[in-house]
Amino acid sequence: MNTNLMQYQQENTAKVEISAGVLASLISSGLLKVAQCKCLDANAKHVLWQSLLVSSIAAE
Repeated sequence: MNTNLMQYQQENTAKVEISAGVLASLISSGLLKVAQCKCLDANAKHVLWQSLLVSSIAAE
């Protein structure tokens, strides 16, 4: 990957709100890794954990 692009991606973030269903879909499809997310509050952390649990159960 281009070094300038990597630096840009690391320095810039977008704060967005998406539904729990869309989040679960992105995680289960592999398009979004939990390590790429940062929870901004307790509710976001709860939704992220629930999405992770659902996707791990579906993978079995």
